[in-house]
Amino acid sequence: MCIEFLDRLSRSKAPLTLTQPDEINNLVVLRAAGFVAAFTLRSVRDGESREWGRFLAVTPTGRAALADGSRSSTCDG
Repeated sequence: MCIEFLDRLSRSKAPLTLTQPDEINNLVVLRAAGFVAAFTLRSVRDGESREWGRFLAVTPTGRAALADGSRSSTCDG
């Protein structure tokens, strides 16, 4: 669930680099919802594409979602 991932991020030391595709997807969903400040980067080297995400902070909206204890928000997009 996205809220669980958001909670995990909120307990992490920022900035945090994410390299796993599922974590990057969750980060993109949380960013689109306005819950985190983050960005993603994609590079191509020797014909191979690589993507990573960079978590910067939980926003006030994200903190409010955590305080509400909402468990219904998923990262399914």
